[in-house]
Amino acid sequence: KAVKKVDDWSWFDNPFVGAREFNGPRVMMALMNKWDLKQANNSIYDLRGREHRYVVSDLGATFGKTGGDWTRSKGKPDDYLESRFIHEIEPSTVDLVMKSRPPLLYVAAVPYYRDRTRMTKVARDIPRAHARWVGLWLAQLSDRQIRDAFQGSGYTANETRAYSRELRERISELVRL
Repeated sequence: KAVKKVDDWSWFDNPFVGAREFNGPRVMMALMNKWDLKQANNSIYDLRGREHRYVVSDLGATFGKTGGDWTRSKGKPDDYLESRFIHEIEPSTVDLVMKSRPPLLYVAAVPYYRDRTRMTKVARDIPRAHARWVGLWLAQLSDRQIRDAFQGSGYTANETRAYSRELRERISELVRL
């Protein structure tokens, strides 16, 4: 087999922490409102024994609303449009919105509560220059390419237009950082 999964990787403990190329996926997760950031959804693949690829291997929980078990959604344009993208801009960093803390009722399930709460940190303290770098790359996408991505995912024409407009606005916010 040419490609083989060899392990999972963590958002908080990997060889790329701090690198611009690692902060790019952090921005992308917030841009898409990806709320299921558990380690099991990140894979390390071995390519014929020559190199390893670190991949976010599950993007299903996106384009809805981030949040706890009862408030989050996926693939719901209205939820995505109503959500905030940037939480706070500091002189050198930006905090993006990533809600994943479960309801307080779950505090008794300590590992679950701890892990879900920690996920919010994926979108915090991102260097502004790195977030802007992602925005500049994404700004090169044409409106048609963005529309095609949503249309190819099975969204209706109205949903595609709504998602495309919102995504373009979020990209513009990154570029303005």
